[in-house]
Amino acid sequence: MQSTEMILTVLVAVIAVAGLFQLIILFVMFLAMRKGMKLAGEYATDMQSHIVPILEHSKSLIKVTRELIVKLEPKLDSTATDVANIAHIANAEAMKMQVSADEITYRIRRQAERVDGLTTEALNTAEYVGQFVNHAVSVPLRQISGVVAAARAIFGALAKSSPRDRARE
Repeated sequence: MQSTEMILTVLVAVIAVAGLFQLIILFVMFLAMRKGMKLAGEYATDMQSHIVPILEHSKSLIKVTRELIVKLEPKLDSTATDVANIAHIANAEAMKMQVSADEITYRIRRQAERVDGLTTEALNTAEYVGQFVNHAVSVPLRQISGVVAAARAIFGALAKSSPRDRARE
């Protein structure tokens, strides 16, 4: 009866340690994700501070270009070329922004895969440790149970034999 209680106590302790280990892993994952989100927010704010002036500059440039077209109709070809260049620059900047967004997505995905791998490895290790502890506890307990059963059988046999039987021997 006491060995069963001991086994249950050990199992409860192992389960509690495993739960605590999972809690720690989840907390570390939470901190990593929070840091990643903070970095992504800072990067987005930084990109916005660079893009807004470019967009404001583009708006004023388009307005000036329209006025020049109205005023300088004979030079319409050269102005059209300038507008095409501006559009090309804006397209290049948009492509740069797309590349930056793709890079951020790639880095976040890579970090998520890394965290997933770490979590999987940690959980596998915890499972292995649980199995090892279970095996390490159960084998000696079975051996001890066998020895105790043998001792009981011997003492039981000795106790059942009468004092006369012992006197004859």
